[in-house]
Amino acid sequence: MIELSVVIPTVNRADSLGACLKSVGAATNRSCEFVVVNGASSDATEAVLESARAQWGDRLHVITEQRREGFVRAANKGFRAARGRYLTWLNDDARPLPGSFDIAIEHLENSISGTALAALFHSTHVARNIAIATRHLNRPFHVLHVRGTLYANFGLGSRELFEQLDYFDERYFLNAADPDFSLKVWEAGYSVVPALGAFIDHDELPDERRRVDSSAGAADNAKLFAKWDLPDRNPTVLFNPARPCTSLGLRPQLRKAV
Repeated sequence: MIELSVVIPTVNRADSLGACLKSVGAATNRSCEFVVVNGASSDATEAVLESARAQWGDRLHVITEQRREGFVRAANKGFRAARGRYLTWLNDDARPLPGSFDIAIEHLENSISGTALAALFHSTHVARNIAIATRHLNRPFHVLHVRGTLYANFGLGSRELFEQLDYFDERYFLNAADPDFSLKVWEAGYSVVPALGAFIDHDELPDERRRVDSSAGAADNAKLFAKWDLPDRNPTVLFNPARPCTSLGLRPQLRKAV
């Protein structure tokens, strides 16, 4: 039985993808599969995947899009194809540190009833909206919050959870799907917990793809705030670990359509 499926959407980042795949192999000792969704890459991505297939065999599942449809739809294609008991996602420029996925799974298996999503700590260039900060190998890693509610920028949960919540909201293109999914977890009556000791390196590459996507990312963030009726930016909105879900005065009837 496959215990963990790792979904990785990718577009034209062959070198980063190769490093990402290599790191996943060291991030878990459990039975694991890779589900890579290739958004019509035109670089050496196919060669990287062929090399990975020689190493991982049928543990590597590749979905190839005829045209790029964005991170969110690509991730959902991977989630729906996944066979693992647990699911998680990675950007193609992210690398989990050794043992991190096993630690996150242990958090879920040993947590109180109702804990549904483990938020892995990641390195980020963002200096705001930090819920919990820690250091590892003398470097900062964070879990973030959105208007006071803890969310998983990189999360790990059961396949049943993803199915119940209908995966990522495909009205987003590349941003906002991860906080939105965490808000759905909270709204459903479950909890998101920080996976202490589980770390992901994240380059957040400042390349041409990110520049082209910047306007779509800004639109995604606006959709998130409209959908959940989140307050405008307010420097007094801080994360309170005793109340890790505070922005859900968000009763379902207060939600807005995107």
